[in-house]
Amino acid sequence: MAITGFKKNCVGTICFDAQFSGMRKAQDFIVYPIPNASSEIKIQSDTRIGKIDLITGTVTLSPPRTGGSYNIHLALANPVATLTAEDLLILKAHLLSMARGKSGNCGVTVDNTGALDVFEQGHPPAM
Repeated sequence: MAITGFKKNCVGTICFDAQFSGMRKAQDFIVYPIPNASSEIKIQSDTRIGKIDLITGTVTLSPPRTGGSYNIHLALANPVATLTAEDLLILKAHLLSMARGKSGNCGVTVDNTGALDVFEQGHPPAM
C-alpha cells in the first residue's frame, strides 16, 4: 500500500491515488481543506469517504457506495490500514505545500491554513 500520484486540485488542496486494504483497485482521493489545526484530514473518492490520523497514520474508510459516500457515511467508517512512516511524511509534506489562507483557482477559494500545522507532534490545542 502506497500513496502515489500527488497533484494539486482546483480547490487548492491535494489529490492522491491510493489502494488501501479491502479495495479492489486504486482510487483518486481528494483531501478536504484544513481550516484549523487538526490531527486528522478528511479524504473522499468517488465511492468512499474517510480520514487519516496525521499522528498515527491510521486510515479510516467507509464501505464503498455506488452513489458515493458522504459525511453521514463517515460514521460507518472503520480503520483499514496504517500508513508507513515514509508515506505519512510524504503526505504531510504535500499537505504543507498547499497551506494557504485563500486557496483555489476554479472560482472557489477555501481556507487551508490548518495545513501549516501538519508536522506538529501530539494533538493540537483545542479551538
